[in-house]
Amino acid sequence: HMINDTLDLARIESGHVELAPQTLDLQEIVADVTALLAHNAQKANVRIDVRLFDEARLVVGDATRVKQILTNLLSNAIKYNVAEGRVLMSSHTAANGKVVLEVSDTGPGMDETQLAQLFQPFNRLGREAGPIEGTGIGLVISLRLAELMGGTLRAHSAPGEGATFLLELPPAETPWVPAVSDKLDSVPADAEYRQRVVHYIEDNETNVEVMRGILALRPQVRLEVSMLGLEGLAAMRVRKPSLLLLDMHLPDIDGLAMLQLLKADPDTADIPVIVVSADATATRIEDALRAGALHYITKPINVAQFFAALDETLEELDTLFG
Repeated sequence: HMINDTLDLARIESGHVELAPQTLDLQEIVADVTALLAHNAQKANVRIDVRLFDEARLVVGDATRVKQILTNLLSNAIKYNVAEGRVLMSSHTAANGKVVLEVSDTGPGMDETQLAQLFQPFNRLGREAGPIEGTGIGLVISLRLAELMGGTLRAHSAPGEGATFLLELPPAETPWVPAVSDKLDSVPADAEYRQRVVHYIEDNETNVEVMRGILALRPQVRLEVSMLGLEGLAAMRVRKPSLLLLDMHLPDIDGLAMLQLLKADPDTADIPVIVVSADATATRIEDALRAGALHYITKPINVAQFFAALDETLEELDTLFG
């Protein structure tokens, strides 16, 4: 699921998603989604109520993608609810004329810090170690899709008061104007450089699988992985990669020390390095760049930013060495 979701987000971020706009009846869409998740709700002992008003039922959007968004919202409302909880799906017309579909739950709610992190990729708001499965990327995909369909997705919540997600979509008969994000215009959907080997030093298996999913959009890149820093250094001395992706927190060696060893060794000194790390402090980033890293990408990974750095580095190698 994580790899599929990552690929979906990467396609969205790189402009590879085609939408089929049409007039949709939210009554039908919601009925399909609630039927799909009825077993989940019954198993969790959560009741689903629907209250859609006739004047706020018809919207313009892609049927599959609207269902995808609502499935994610309803699934979360069921998973993160309380026993004998309730989910209400209701609609109304906003002041700007758009149709708003609300998904409200009676769960534990979120504080301001969690709300601020809600739409960060792969951020599960501290629930990673809990029993509830998830990838931490569904809401990001839902937000991007809503924006591509001319709408938006937002949330409000407070501890102990449940959470409400508001999906806003254009009303019926609205002319379809595909949304374009300025930050994505400069990111190529593909790249022309030749086949390259990229070595990734990362001890977290989930992060490795996420990277595999992202790099699936660059079929000319073959990914090799080491779980330890010194193990990776030895491997690169035997088989020199075109590029190194380096995590800064490894079990056997600090990322900065790893960079210093890499740059001090004539056999590896010229390998370009892109740091991929959750450590986003300004001092850490400055130290890594000073030690020889070309780019510093923070986790959760911004896919567009990552591809921009990756493609720039590998295309430069083609220019220099062919």
